[in-house]
Amino acid sequence: MNNTLVWIIGGIASRFILGFWAAIIFNIKVKGNMFFRILCLLPWTIPSIAAANLWRWILKADIGVFNEFLQSIGLGYLTNNWIGDPRTALWSVLVAYAWQGFPFVMLMLLAGMQSIPKELYEAGKIDGAHSVQLFRYITIPSLMPIILVVLLLELINGLNTSDMLMVLTGGGPAGATETIGLFIYRIGFVNFDFGGASAISLALLLFVIILFIFYGIAANQAMKRRDIQWSVK
Repeated sequence: MNNTLVWIIGGIASRFILGFWAAIIFNIKVKGNMFFRILCLLPWTIPSIAAANLWRWILKADIGVFNEFLQSIGLGYLTNNWIGDPRTALWSVLVAYAWQGFPFVMLMLLAGMQSIPKELYEAGKIDGAHSVQLFRYITIPSLMPIILVVLLLELINGLNTSDMLMVLTGGGPAGATETIGLFIYRIGFVNFDFGGASAISLALLLFVIILFIFYGIAANQAMKRRDIQWSVK
């Protein structure tokens, strides 16, 4: 359970922070912006298995690109068996997971930012608001419905994701990266306890349904607040 909590919280936080900053940067109209947008989308276009194998090659202890890079800049004492050490395995996989999934968050938030009426910002500037105030009182409230969607989808994705963990670590070493998805797999297809695996899967399904109910209530309230804000302006 601890691994699952770290995986979900760490995955949501890292993907959301990276995606949010990327959306802010790409929302600014500068020369070459489109090229860098396409470049940032590349990790999302790579299948999860291919991405996992890529990061497995990067994080290898003996011929891994990351360890080779550390040695080349004189930091060889920091080299480690990143996915073979129980202390670093889960965090290493989280890096790969965040890299592969943050473009989706970026796309969602960027689309939301570009749909905000420009009149809101113009009205805010007339009222004397600076950039931070515009971001806090216009951008964030306007994005709340989309942020809720993104957080819910990332939560569900974190609960369901097992392919990258399976390829990179298989749940090891010593169970250090075994999340609920891999636990269900082990119970059902390694221990052949299909009844137990089905019971856990059903409980997980009920949990997701409850999340959808709470999401519906929260999203409805957020959209009402946003509509009121836009109508006032």
